[in-house]
Amino acid sequence: MAGEVVYLLRVETTESDPFAEALRAAGYRPFVLPVLSVVWCNTEQLRAVLARSEAYGGLIFTSPRAVEAVRRLGSLPEAWRRQPVYVVGPRTAAAAQALGLQPRGEAAGSGRELARLILQAPRPERPLLFLCGARRRDELPTLLREEGLPLEELVVYDTRPSVPELPAEAPDWVVFFSPSGLEAARRLPIARERVRVAAIGPTTAAALQQEGWPVAAVARTPTPEGLLAAMQEATNLS
Repeated sequence: MAGEVVYLLRVETTESDPFAEALRAAGYRPFVLPVLSVVWCNTEQLRAVLARSEAYGGLIFTSPRAVEAVRRLGSLPEAWRRQPVYVVGPRTAAAAQALGLQPRGEAAGSGRELARLILQAPRPERPLLFLCGARRRDELPTLLREEGLPLEELVVYDTRPSVPELPAEAPDWVVFFSPSGLEAARRLPIARERVRVAAIGPTTAAALQQEGWPVAAVARTPTPEGLLAAMQEATNLS
């Protein structure tokens, strides 16, 4: 319904939010709430491994923040641009492309889907380097290791809950973009029985349901268009 208030529970950012823009264009009233702050980790270790591109068979990113950890170090060694690079979703793909990389996996909506894509590619002789957050899900590394694929992980960021200032308007919708957003949501005065809940994908939806949040909409793709379509479909069915 046009005019519905939507809380977007997001990681802090200085950029405009494409999800808010898409919802606003469709007649919703979105509010971006930075409920998670980013803490960068293992910066010097990251610098060291990136200087040894010959030791790895490719890169894996499952979030734009992992790409940002690399970008913060300055220019990426040219040799990485000749390596396979795997990502989850279009936003992570766009961030990797901005580094001069040619990522695969833009259409992958989860770590599980990306793992299937990687397993269909030629098997690397050297380990893939998985740059991830401290709260990363187990699906991707577990699936790859079960198939005997060499993998080295490095945590390059963490997220911590923060309590943003809430709008005066109570929400009709609350949108979660990661399972870690749940921890932050516990600190907010949101009456879950009075709102409809949307999740950016099946992994986040499963985490919400496990904690008793009724999920009304799950985006089929982790994009503004996917989220908007899921919310509109849920509204039409209600």
